[in-house]
Amino acid sequence: MAHILVLGAGYGGLRAARDLAKSTPAGTQIDLIDKNEKHVEKTALHTIAAGTNRADAVSFDVRSVLPSNVNFIKATVSKLDLDNKTVEFSDHEDITYDYIVVSLGFRSEDFGLEGASENALILQDLETAQNIYKTINQNIANYKKSNDPADLNIIVCGAGFTGVEILGELVDTVKILKAKYEVPEIKVTCLEMATRILPMFDENLATYAVDYLDKNGIKLLTGAKIKKIEPKSVVYMDGDTEKSVEGSTIIWTVGVSGSDVIKDSGIDARRNRVMTTEFLNLEAHPEAYFIGDDSAIIPKGQERPYPTTGQLATAEGSGAAFNIAAALNGKDLKPFIYHSMGTVASLGQNHGIAEITDKNLKFKGPFASLLKHLSADRGIMEIAGIKTAIKKGTI
Repeated sequence: MAHILVLGAGYGGLRAARDLAKSTPAGTQIDLIDKNEKHVEKTALHTIAAGTNRADAVSFDVRSVLPSNVNFIKATVSKLDLDNKTVEFSDHEDITYDYIVVSLGFRSEDFGLEGASENALILQDLETAQNIYKTINQNIANYKKSNDPADLNIIVCGAGFTGVEILGELVDTVKILKAKYEVPEIKVTCLEMATRILPMFDENLATYAVDYLDKNGIKLLTGAKIKKIEPKSVVYMDGDTEKSVEGSTIIWTVGVSGSDVIKDSGIDARRNRVMTTEFLNLEAHPEAYFIGDDSAIIPKGQERPYPTTGQLATAEGSGAAFNIAAALNGKDLKPFIYHSMGTVASLGQNHGIAEITDKNLKFKGPFASLLKHLSADRGIMEIAGIKTAIKKGTI
């Protein structure tokens, strides 16, 4: 019988594995492989970085949500050999396959900026998120000894989706830490190269987010092109003028790319995102499917690929599973068509902005925050089932 490998137990990988378990012929061998035994809700990492949530609240054991006909293997992927249908690992023997779903997730991208990797804190996984909050605490606690204003300054590089959500959480965090350590005002500054943040939202909603952050003490510098990051300082260009802002805690949220396994395997890609067919597989290797952060598919009539989100990865996981099952059952493959349910961004625990695409509905404030929690709970249910959603849900 066929042997299917699913690489990565993120949103897309988990959904693919669970769907394959229900749709493939009896006796099909399905292996889900990840270097971690726990799935982490990466769309909630900003809450860990800001200390407004617990690690166990945004993670669960992968094995606990898998059907009995899916085998979990804890291993670290190092290379894909598509020609020989083989996956190499750094801590496991090679595994061959008949079909493969590659959903290895993202890595933080520093674009080679001087000092970024040495002096800024990336947000990539649970460990890096916890390290950010630990560093914030240490620097603020250190102020009483150092009297260095930089210890009370937090700098966020990038006002993309993740950057804005971290800023929203920090609104509450800095108030709590100011009282805890009995220090003067804690300042939060964000530098963003674009002149308009959150372009995926209606302009009025994006303006609401900017105004909310401003009213709560967040200093947002748009049109600021970061030139380099030094210890306790970010140097940027404001037009033709070089400026800098000081801070002991520098958080990097500027961009992400797909897994380096793509590059290390010699697969043609841009920023480790592989261009797929409309069926989510490769034209030269129709048995190989790439989804989530490791894939790029351009919708008809558009010039750019879909933006990578947990919602998209989940849908692609289901689409890849459908087509693999169709191939095994001798049926036609189905082109992947994505219907976004909308976009929701949190601004702390009780505020947010939301746009429901199909109905052209827009929300802001506490109700949008409720929609964010509902969206997160639905996301868990789609990849792990209703029991896990009830146990790990935020409502």
